[in-house]
Amino acid sequence: MSISSINYGSSVLGAQIRNINQQLTDLSTQLSTGKLSQNYSGMGTNEGFAIASRAQLSNIAAYTDTITNVNVNINLANTALQSLTTIRNTVQTGSAGTSQDLNVNGQTIAQNTAAAQFGSMVGVLNTQSGNRYLFSGTAYNTQSVADAGDIINGTTTQAGLKTVMAERQAADLGTNGMGRLVQSTLPSGAIQVQEDSPTSPFGLKIAAVSSTLTGATVTGPSGSPVAFSVNLNGVNPNNGDKLSVQFTLPDGSTEQINLTASTATPTPVGSFAIDPGNPNIIPPVPSNPAITSANLNTALNTAITKLANTSLVAASAVAAGDNFFNRVGSATANVAATGNLISAYTSTTGTGSVALQDSALAPASATTSLDPSATPHLNGTTLNALANAPTGTTLTITGASGAHTITFDPTVTTVTTASGNTTIGLASGSAAKVSDILNAIATAAGVPSANVTLSASGNIQIATGTGTDVTVTAGAAATALGLSSVTRGGNVSSTPPITGSTVLSGTATTGGPEVLSTAFQAGSAGPPAVSPDTITVNGQTLTFVASGATGPNQINITDNVTTLLGKIDQITGTTKPSTIHGGVITINTDDPGSLNITSSNSTAFAALGFTTSPVTAAKAPLRVGSSPLGSATTLVNGSANTVKWYTGNDGPGSARSTAVARVDDSVTVQYGAQADENAIRSQLQAIAVFGTFSTSPTGQYSGAQVAALSLRTTQALTPQAGQQKIEDIQTDIAMAQNTMKDASTRQTQAKAQLQTIVDQAESASPDQVASEILSLQNALQASYQTTANLAQLSLVKYL
Repeated sequence: MSISSINYGSSVLGAQIRNINQQLTDLSTQLSTGKLSQNYSGMGTNEGFAIASRAQLSNIAAYTDTITNVNVNINLANTALQSLTTIRNTVQTGSAGTSQDLNVNGQTIAQNTAAAQFGSMVGVLNTQSGNRYLFSGTAYNTQSVADAGDIINGTTTQAGLKTVMAERQAADLGTNGMGRLVQSTLPSGAIQVQEDSPTSPFGLKIAAVSSTLTGATVTGPSGSPVAFSVNLNGVNPNNGDKLSVQFTLPDGSTEQINLTASTATPTPVGSFAIDPGNPNIIPPVPSNPAITSANLNTALNTAITKLANTSLVAASAVAAGDNFFNRVGSATANVAATGNLISAYTSTTGTGSVALQDSALAPASATTSLDPSATPHLNGTTLNALANAPTGTTLTITGASGAHTITFDPTVTTVTTASGNTTIGLASGSAAKVSDILNAIATAAGVPSANVTLSASGNIQIATGTGTDVTVTAGAAATALGLSSVTRGGNVSSTPPITGSTVLSGTATTGGPEVLSTAFQAGSAGPPAVSPDTITVNGQTLTFVASGATGPNQINITDNVTTLLGKIDQITGTTKPSTIHGGVITINTDDPGSLNITSSNSTAFAALGFTTSPVTAAKAPLRVGSSPLGSATTLVNGSANTVKWYTGNDGPGSARSTAVARVDDSVTVQYGAQADENAIRSQLQAIAVFGTFSTSPTGQYSGAQVAALSLRTTQALTPQAGQQKIEDIQTDIAMAQNTMKDASTRQTQAKAQLQTIVDQAESASPDQVASEILSLQNALQASYQTTANLAQLSLVKYL
């Protein structure tokens, strides 16, 4: 029998020693690295939590990088915005100054400063962070704003702001330098001021007229084009009586002319002279109302010319800046054709049966004298019938304000009017004329002086107007003048221009507003069923209903034009309300590119002046639409030949949303900005206009022009309630920074917790490892001793 030797390598004891050795090696590695294992399989059951925690830690690191980069952009943007605020304050301080001293270029020091600050502002708006333009929106790799020189002066192929301003000024002033107003004297002797076009956006627009002129008749503003007239009716006003005319200027501001009747010598500024006559000669010369009227005419012309060449010029520059920089626009209707309205009554004209002649047997005119000693004078037969010496005759007329009398007095030489009653002197030396009879009839009837005229053949013509009938009481005076009552027409077509009070459908009522003759209709259930008329605005439908309209998408057929415009404005969201002036509707919009208005009732739509469908608006930049500039009546899109000042993203959506960053698992921040935001654009526009405008250094109105523009610039640079400010943009991006700060704080806390989970799952305790190593070393030593003893064992020793 053989006895096999003891094989250490294959023995159980040898395996245990090798295992202890491996454990010692692993523990030594843990002690040196601080990790439980160098691979995931040795990490233990908690390694799944560690892996998930590491993923979250990686996300946090990415968010931290994002927050760092976004903060850099925001800090740069905030610095730029703060610079814009400084520029605004600098230019505003200069424009508010009182010095209007002009240099050789026709500019003030404040304007020169503004021109320099404009260049600085353009540089600020082109700020970059890396390769990103901060004020270009989503077009971050595109320069935000065109070069300052190109914006102002243009290029070889495109016009700049300076050209646009010059064109607009020429269009606003008109060929006569009176702001597109035409002043004339009517056959009745009335002074008339009329706009030159009903559809033109240029020049002065007549807004209101008021008068305290004793004995005078003021008509309007009314008509299309809008006009007003003033007739002194052969009566001198009293000292201190006043005529006031208010105008709307192209920038939306209003200015008022006040002219005061005065007996002072010399005549004060802002006044017109009452003719004093000459009482100191023999025979004395009485005061002549015709001369007073001529003085008023001259003073009105002077005042309008001054307004046109001062405030209008400044307002024109502001409007041109808006045309160049702003994206808003408008659509102007045509003048509605006559006969589109129905009234409860329409004016009817009655012609006298007697053709008045003068003493030379020629047809009488408004200027024919009633003085029997004058050459020529009204035909003697007629004069004698009116005078009916010694008591005179009376003519009784009943109109809108009741019955009034006109007394023909053969004992006096003057014409006086009180409470609608007029006395006309027919004595020798009388200053009265046929025009005094006409004006007295108009005053008694309560109709405009223009409604009572004398035909070329000498017949008196009386137009009732739409307010009331004109009743003439029979008598000697009525017979001598050939007059009889004039009754208005019934519910028939009328010709006044549409107004805001014009009703969209229905039957005209006595004393009520006009109604569209081709009206909008509500639907009916039938049979047969009829669909309601609609107006579609930018894709949204406005439906006509019989009554009870609710919300922005319904309108009653009994509503008026003003209500309709309000509904349209609600749908378009315009910040500038639509208007109606002189029978012409203008639809304003903040986004002319999207304006599109149609109607299912094209006939009623055309009655409002919208004869072309769809209604659209010209897109900015806007330029004067035709030549010669002084008689142009339209603004047209000038993008093909005009510098585009903003070159960044101009798509829909908020500026802030053009740059979005995720800074936490469920948190994003918006920090984009665009140079065409209202706060930035309006400031750039105001500074550009102020710094670009120039005038003649020695011109009569130059100082007043700059003063008017300085005032408007100061106002434009003063933050207004409800309008975006530079500070609002800063607040928006500051909120984004605060959001990131909060996210960063949360992530710092989460990072510490996640790291703890990883450490607990993967880290080895040095004390525990050392203790285990010591225990294993003792076990290994005992194993080695046992092994050594076994190695010395022999059969002899065993036995």
